[in-house]
Amino acid sequence: MEPSEAVQDVLADPKLSVELFSAIVALTVAIAEDPWLPASSARDSVGDWRRLPISHGRGLVEYVIDAEHHVVRLTRIIPL
Repeated sequence: MEPSEAVQDVLADPKLSVELFSAIVALTVAIAEDPWLPASSARDSVGDWRRLPISHGRGLVEYVIDAEHHVVRLTRIIPL
């Protein structure tokens, strides 16, 4: 699991609520265990770019699966 620079910036923001930070960490663990989570949806026609809702309507997490290199990269967090 690799966070993009944009994701690192969001997670380092002191204004990010503890609840949202915790939800993002929980999703990160879940994605690392199974990047093809049933709650995720494809963001492209191939399905390697995925989007997953953050619990309790807090936003979305977007990530890309690089199966060839066995890497999942968090690309964006969209807080609501």
